[in-house]
Amino acid sequence: MSLTILAVGAHMDDVEIGVGGILCQAVKEGHRFVSVVVASDHSSWKMTAGHEASVRSSQLELAEKYGYEKRFLDYAYHTVQPDNELKRKLAEIYVEVEPDITFVHHDHDHWPDHVSSGIAAKDAVLFSHGYTTNKTIHRCPRVFAYNTSPAQTFNFDPDFFIPVDKVMKEYMELMIEIDLCLPHTTREKLVVQEVKNLDTGLELSLTSYGRLKQAQCLEWGDMNGTRGYAIGLKTLWGPKDGRPLW
Repeated sequence: MSLTILAVGAHMDDVEIGVGGILCQAVKEGHRFVSVVVASDHSSWKMTAGHEASVRSSQLELAEKYGYEKRFLDYAYHTVQPDNELKRKLAEIYVEVEPDITFVHHDHDHWPDHVSSGIAAKDAVLFSHGYTTNKTIHRCPRVFAYNTSPAQTFNFDPDFFIPVDKVMKEYMELMIEIDLCLPHTTREKLVVQEVKNLDTGLELSLTSYGRLKQAQCLEWGDMNGTRGYAIGLKTLWGPKDGRPLW
């Protein structure tokens, strides 16, 4: 059965960094994956100011290449608030796509946009009947919080793990390519480490964020009882019996 998955990130790369491995795996298995970027007013960030159109078109091209959808809410960087306006906008998307699974930011994070987007997205998918005119819509059956990176998110204790061994290379490449959407960036500048698994022969090219996520995925794989890679999530809503996502 094909599922619809919604992931909300504050910034252009948050979903790709936080749950990119799940994204790649879901698309490979025929599921619909919709990513929402809350702070997507690129004129408000020094890295992208003056290049707004090319940055957005590059993101859309990347999403098409990897088989997912990307939407933008156009809030300015560092100004996102979990108010009723943002909850309404996210709830309207929820009502439209009716996801079976939603991923949101963990709300313990040093980045204020991450915190606000996480709070607003959770409320929007659980209480959309209060933020939209649709009074019969049901809550999202399964809602999980994700970790953006150990440099940003804290107090994150995952209770659910998704193995991503089969898509780990694609996951790390997605993280490189989302950074390549930035102006004046090259692959040579981004890749800071190359690693090879001598047992499997798997070779990974890692950005600075990729290096952190690769280490986390190894830790979460161990926590999941394997020696492979996994993405750890925290259950916010839905069953806690370990049943697979699909």
